Formats: sequence, structure tokens, C-alpha cells
Amino acid sequence: MTQLFVQLTTPVTGSVMTIAALEIVAATIGFITAWVYARSISTPIIKGLEADKLAFNKQVVALKNELNSLNEKINTLTERIGNLKVEIAEKDKEIKDLSSLTVLTADSINVGKYVISKAKNDDNYFNLKATNGQTILTSQMYSSESACFNGIESVRNNCSDDIRYERKQSINNKPYFVLKAANGQVIGNSEMYESGAGMENGIASVKKNGISTTVFEE
Repeated sequence: MTQLFVQLTTPVTGSVMTIAALEIVAATIGFITAWVYARSISTPIIKGLEADKLAFNKQVVALKNELNSLNEKINTLTERIGNLKVEIAEKDKEIKDLSSLTVLTADSINVGKYVISKAKNDDNYFNLKATNGQTILTSQMYSSESACFNGIESVRNNCSDDIRYERKQSINNKPYFVLKAANGQVIGNSEMYESGAGMENGIASVKKNGISTTVFEE
């Protein structure tokens, strides 16, 4: 009886083992197939991503080069702006210098002139002279030539305003006048006159000739 049972179970066991072996082989083949399929799918994607990365890197490099080029242009333009500012300042100075030159118009021909002179102590002063050469206003002393020119400009700015003239009398009762700036500072003195009428004529002459832009240096 026992021998019969063994004979019957032996084929069954062999079949089970065969089935198990076949299942293992099938699972292995399935895994390998899945791995190969996944690799065949993922490899092009990875290559595509790497290509995109390379393209992006090239774009970054190109943008950096463009940025460097723009920075160079900005530096060049900044330098040009600085040079233009210097040129503008020079042109402004030229315009100011030209504005102080004599313009020979009908009005300027009929007005007097300023004459800058040096005193014995090297101080500077100016006289305003009428068209006939007569001195009608004499300035105070200035320590520099530039201050003297400022005094002339002050006469030009104030000579037309009658309120800037102060009528006075000397200790020997001779009339004369002084021309003052808006701050009350004396910028010029007249000569002594024999009469009040002569002094008023002198004031009128300063009003007429004080606007002159003609300046001579002795």
C-alpha cells in the first residue's frame, strides 16, 4: 500500500516543481522585459533632458555675454556723458566770456567805458568814463582783479535805479554822490561838483554810461 502511494505522488511532485520552475522563469523573463522596456523608454527622455540642459546652458552663456556687452556700452556712454558735461561747462564759460565782450551796436557806441587801473600798493580800482573821456565814477580799492570785475558788474546792475544814488555834500559844501549796491555797500564815488545841477547831470551820465560792457585795463 505504501509503495503504491509513493508511486502515485512522485509524478505529482515532479509536476509541481516543474510548474514552480516555469513560474520563476516567467517572472524572470517578465522582470527583464520590463527593465528593458523601461530602459528603452527612459533613455531617450534622459537624452532629451540632457539636450535641453545643454541648450539652456548655451542660452545662459549667450545672455551673460550680452550682459557684459551691455555693461561695456553703459560704461562707454557714462564716459561720453562725463565728457559732454565737461564740454558743456566749457561752452558755458565761453558764452559767459563772450557775453562780457563789447558788442558794437548803436547803443554801445554811444556809452562810455570802464578802465581798470592799479594803485601803488597793487590794489585794483576802476573808473567809469563818459564818451568824452571824463571820469564820472571811481570805485573803491579791490585786492584782486576778479573782485574789481565784480564791482563793475555791480555798477551795471545798480546804475539805472535812482534810489541807489546818495546825494551828499563835502566839508567845503560841494555836492557829490555815491552809488550803492542793494546791500548798502558803496561801489562808486563821483567827483566834486560846483552845483547841484552839475551833480544831477553826473548822475544822469552814470545811468547812461554805467551799462557799458567795454572794459579796458591799464
